[in-house]
Amino acid sequence: MTEGLKRLWPASELFVLGHIGDGNLHFFVAPQTGEAQAARTAELHAACDEIVYRPLERFQGAVSAEHGIGLEKKTWLPLSRSPAEIQLMRLLKRALDPKGLLNRGKVIDA
Repeated sequence: MTEGLKRLWPASELFVLGHIGDGNLHFFVAPQTGEAQAARTAELHAACDEIVYRPLERFQGAVSAEHGIGLEKKTWLPLSRSPAEIQLMRLLKRALDPKGLLNRGKVIDA
């Protein structure tokens, strides 16, 4: 991750915090891009996500933590969950929330 960040943003910094009990790691990236690039926040965020999340697939890591996947990491779920697991999640969502009222649009589009 550090190499990928430095390639894109030489002055970037990566901060990692973790939980001893469950082994979860939280990554905080400071691209240090300057004002010109900072205006492109969404683009920077997407590039950063690619650098941080893509390597997880190789290590069979997950993009979620104890609080779930959320909206921001929803597109990255297939990196850490198989198509069968995602299909099961959809099935459970439909069974437990047939009207789609709970957390609409979060995690699984049923």
